[in-house]
Amino acid sequence: MLISRRQRPPDTPIPTILLGGRPVPLQTSLFILGVEVNSVLTFTDHIRTIARKAAWKLSCVRRVSHLLDSQGITTLYAAQVRSLMEYAPLTWSSCPPSYLTLLDKVQVRAQRLIRLKALQDQLLPPLQPLQQRRDVTGLCVVYKTHKQHVPHLAALR
Repeated sequence: MLISRRQRPPDTPIPTILLGGRPVPLQTSLFILGVEVNSVLTFTDHIRTIARKAAWKLSCVRRVSHLLDSQGITTLYAAQVRSLMEYAPLTWSSCPPSYLTLLDKVQVRAQRLIRLKALQDQLLPPLQPLQQRRDVTGLCVVYKTHKQHVPHLAALR
């Protein structure tokens, strides 16, 4: 993958890289450890994919919601949908907020589904906003970098 800040490839031809005598094709994006990275180092395609997968999983939860109460829906949402939206949030710092709101919209739909299944007198704890979770994750890394002197984060100091 050619990593560049340019929006389009350079005009000069890119030399072919051979591995074991076979040409390695140039990729526009890579999928590493569950995160998709594109050639301009933005994660917008990754966020779009995560939002699509999360919406699909939430629709599966909605289809079985007639079998569950609000607590069951909350547990299923936290385990299946929210965990997908909280994986590797620090990598998404380069995404525009409009893409991150796609994830927030999935959570709003989940909260609406949970409220619909709640009993009239049942008090529901609010779900923590995803942006707050992303902020806490960033603060934890800053704390580990400066206070705990974690060896693998020493380069960040």
